[in-house]
Amino acid sequence: MNDLYPSLLELARRRKSCRSFRETDTVGEAEVEQLLAVAARSPFASGRSQWKVAVVRERERIRALAAEVRARAEALAAGMDAEQAAFFRRYAQSFCFFEQAPLLLVPYCRETATMKSMLRENATPDILEWEHDNLTKSLSCVSMMLLLAAESLGLGACYMTGPLLAGKAVNGALGLQDFFLVGAIIPVGHKEEAAR
Repeated sequence: MNDLYPSLLELARRRKSCRSFRETDTVGEAEVEQLLAVAARSPFASGRSQWKVAVVRERERIRALAAEVRARAEALAAGMDAEQAAFFRRYAQSFCFFEQAPLLLVPYCRETATMKSMLRENATPDILEWEHDNLTKSLSCVSMMLLLAAESLGLGACYMTGPLLAGKAVNGALGLQDFFLVGAIIPVGHKEEAAR
């Protein structure tokens, strides 16, 4: 057995989604560089490396993102019957706990239309969906590397796709143009003792 396997297995066993962070917390620049160095080793569709990770520390930007997610969730709830809306509102509350984190890592890439440009009028919806899914899955690989790196540094993190229901408003809150595809919101910070 390779000597690295037991360490990797233990790291994977220890990793849990962290949804609560120390109130007065910071994640240092050296830690961020270490996280990004691991993410840089992630596989990506077609071997491309045109993805990036946005590093968001500004409280105003994080609050703006949470406000966009809340607004979109409320707009969706308004179109439901009362019982469904009540259930959805409770569920959607979990989409914004990232607001208390000192750091957000947001993997993203440019949404490409390679198949559309090659196939032109022969590009079918299923092929375009396949291309989109390839990018989404590749961003998930980047996210997993970030989660394992965070655990290796003793940091808490959580893979969040719920906030993405706000669509391109997420891009706006993060200062990204609409043609970028966001893969997840990953809050990062030092774990509270009772973190779950």
